[in-house]
Amino acid sequence: MITESLKRVMSFAWRNKTITAKHLSDSLNLEKSTVSRNISKLRRKNVLVKVDELSPSALGGRKTIVYSFNKDFANILGISIEQDGIEYVKTNLFSEIVFKERINVRVSQENIIEEVDRIIQKHPEVIGIGISVPGIVENNIVIFSEALKLKNFSVEKVMKTEIPIFVEKDSLCGAIRHSLNKRNIIYFQFSIPYYVNEPVGFGVGIVIDGKPYYGSNNFAGEYKINKCIFNKKILFEDFLRMKVDVKSFFKEISKKMGIISSVFDPEIVVIGGNIAYIPQVEMLRTLLENEIYMIEERNMEILIEDMKEFVNAEGAAIKVLNAIFSEDKWLEYFYRKVVNDE
Repeated sequence: MITESLKRVMSFAWRNKTITAKHLSDSLNLEKSTVSRNISKLRRKNVLVKVDELSPSALGGRKTIVYSFNKDFANILGISIEQDGIEYVKTNLFSEIVFKERINVRVSQENIIEEVDRIIQKHPEVIGIGISVPGIVENNIVIFSEALKLKNFSVEKVMKTEIPIFVEKDSLCGAIRHSLNKRNIIYFQFSIPYYVNEPVGFGVGIVIDGKPYYGSNNFAGEYKINKCIFNKKILFEDFLRMKVDVKSFFKEISKKMGIISSVFDPEIVVIGGNIAYIPQVEMLRTLLENEIYMIEERNMEILIEDMKEFVNAEGAAIKVLNAIFSEDKWLEYFYRKVVNDE
């Protein structure tokens, strides 16, 4: 059986990574005996491991034992699904990537479950699955995804797995990934379609004071720019090899990005999605800087995503970890599934 104090100790230990008994007692306002009992239980289960001993003070006393949450105790899957392919990562409990893979396949309602199931079958040991998709997501249901041609689609209901699944829109997964280091984030997610003469997908992930912002109707960050980047039907991978003038497209979208960035005034603005593959993408940063009101007076970083990193997949995994170690329901699941009380 898991007690309230044990849930608090597990959550605190995971968030802080390394702790001492005194740190726990002082921070959580728990009796030393309660802390000692919970630490002993988690040590027996290898959830907490001893990593150091601190010498006593000059006044004497016992050595202080330093414990670390065992990051390798279990794994999480983060899966990013876009129209032109799937990227996924397997992480440890500190969201450090231990495996990643890209699958080049065109994804739609017809094959999305088959492709996701194939990934899960390769990694059946994971304790949670995060899925990033383009579109509007509410309560794990894809309300609408134009890119994937999905409407009121529940991945949970059609997947044949007992592993908990957490679905989130791609722009918020990108923002969540950066929330490990920043508390106020604007993440611009651009999804250039399989054929570049189709409208570019656009979404904004918003994190305020460390928490994802969804809006009153769960539509925060949703906007349709209704513009393609090129007017001829060619594959995006072929487009990248062409010398195309994209300045007019960049100039138009930078105006919208500038308004949003100026109004929200975040610590960091991130340009993400496959638009970052375009060789001239640095031009977009310059244009955006010119559109942000009084940018010289703001402490605002503008970052172009490194496309070698599986950002949305990693953000999807972090969403799972945040849920598991912050919500009672999932702390109980973690203890029951992984710790398995005697």
